[in-house]
Amino acid sequence: MLTPLALRAFFCDKVHSGPYFSDGMNPFTQQRILDGDLDAYGEVVREHQDMVLGYALRRLNDWTLAEEVVQLTFIRAYQRLAEFRAEEEFGVWLCVTCKYLILTELEKKRREANNLTNYREQLEVEVASALTEDLEPDVPADQLARLWECVGKLGREAADLVALRYFNKRSCKEIAEQKQRTVSWVTTTLNRIRKTLRECMERSFETGGAS
Repeated sequence: MLTPLALRAFFCDKVHSGPYFSDGMNPFTQQRILDGDLDAYGEVVREHQDMVLGYALRRLNDWTLAEEVVQLTFIRAYQRLAEFRAEEEFGVWLCVTCKYLILTELEKKRREANNLTNYREQLEVEVASALTEDLEPDVPADQLARLWECVGKLGREAADLVALRYFNKRSCKEIAEQKQRTVSWVTTTLNRIRKTLRECMERSFETGGAS
């Protein structure tokens, strides 16, 4: 059975007027809002917010993000209210606004995910390369593979520290200045990271893979 929220979202997809909306927007209300009556706009927001939230939630499947997009939708609608025409369905007009904000947000998240993936892949290569520089030339391939797996399990800050120290050849003092930390913090953290990698390698030999 459709919940009230899902039902409103369904009707938000239907681009036509009729009994589906108690529209809440007429030339009188529109003019009141354009004249600065925020209470009038608050009434319109309360009437439509569940419908727009249902529409956003169906497409984003993320309640927090959907709420953020809905807030942006009503802000954008307020900013562009003078463009609304009485012959239009206000609920549908809101949903169209929401749709473009959703598409923008999804594209932003896709770019962020790609950037993060590319950064992490590059960082893993740099860290693994740095850590294997001191290994013997005939080190077994499976050992290198396990090291790569362990490096991939480091957090972003830990991997960044190792890359700075072993790949970029920065001194602990330089790293401390860049990270706005003490030299003691840098050396202690690097020692902890090396211990973590050693333990990861040991477990991987025991279990047949990094864990």
